[in-house]
Amino acid sequence: MTEYRKARRGELPQIIEFINMVFSLSGTPHDFASLIPKLYGNGKTTEPYHFLALEEGKIKAVVCSLPVTLRSDSHSLTCATIGSVAVHPDSRGKGYMKHLMNDAICDMKENHMELSCLTGLRQRYRYFGYEPCGSIITYRFSRDNFRHCKNTYLHYDLSLREITGVYDQAWEDIHRLHKTLPYRTDRLSADFRDISGSWHHKTYAVLHGGAFAGCLTAERNTVSELLLDDESMVLSCLETYFQEISAQELLLEVYPHETGRMETLSPFCERWQMRQDDNYRILDFETVLSFFLSLKAASEPLMDGSTLLSVKNNGNYQLTVAGGVPSVSRTSEKSPWPLSETEAIRFLFSPDYQEIRARLNRDSRINWFPLPLSMCCLDKC
Repeated sequence: MTEYRKARRGELPQIIEFINMVFSLSGTPHDFASLIPKLYGNGKTTEPYHFLALEEGKIKAVVCSLPVTLRSDSHSLTCATIGSVAVHPDSRGKGYMKHLMNDAICDMKENHMELSCLTGLRQRYRYFGYEPCGSIITYRFSRDNFRHCKNTYLHYDLSLREITGVYDQAWEDIHRLHKTLPYRTDRLSADFRDISGSWHHKTYAVLHGGAFAGCLTAERNTVSELLLDDESMVLSCLETYFQEISAQELLLEVYPHETGRMETLSPFCERWQMRQDDNYRILDFETVLSFFLSLKAASEPLMDGSTLLSVKNNGNYQLTVAGGVPSVSRTSEKSPWPLSETEAIRFLFSPDYQEIRARLNRDSRINWFPLPLSMCCLDKC
């Protein structure tokens, strides 16, 4: 008989051994303790985030659901990040993943999660209400970009120091700076090092005149997070890091609410490209809409107007912007074009859904969509 339950205290070593085995079968050896130290590093007690299927007491399938809190100004949003989805090769086809995913979603609802994200195949996870959406912009730099543009941006004499020590003072400085971001995931100071080390990333303190000026977190030639006390240092910081690596190009991930950074980088980069962020499911449309409309209003002016959104099996929502200030409220009025959950996700967060937006928007001047949904890879499971 198959037993389904949450993991118990002391079972993390067996979970790590199991997911290492399953993922290593793909041909690439996996060591989750070093790959995701925030979940599987020494001393972690993250068993309650794991849903298990067991046969005769042995783990046969795992799904991890890690809760995080997104924050923007006075708004917050709870998000369940799904990962470590693994089924023993001898147990595939028995429905274990489906059962555990449904258990995880029930748990999200019981704990009032408002959003969820995961990485995986679109059709596989659409069965559970997930849909690819959101966006991340990658700016690509060649060495010629910095050589030819060196006289067109401010230069700072910067240096980088890799932070490796657990008790390095720089972690406190980085945590302080991270808390000033207009959009971020809450991170405890004690967890910052392990979060920054996710997915083989390394973190460097940015120094100006020997003093802390920011941090850069990268996996080889891809910079996933760049935090600076003074944003005018951004190109000098990238140039300094580029000089220390042997790659032919440097990539910087920028998130859709970072409109000021986009304006700075666009004249200098070789190319930029937009990609979908991940698979997302909305569990509380009213809260999610309010959060990301407010985030967009903080990064660019929103035109006044209103629109009505009806989501099947969820409700009807009146979206309004007045004087540049957005609001969202439930209403009994129904849109003549109700959307399914996955259609609503694309309507709200994907740039390629213009025809439906034009049909639903009462005011064609509305420039609200797509909303700036994204999450840094360091905060995902």
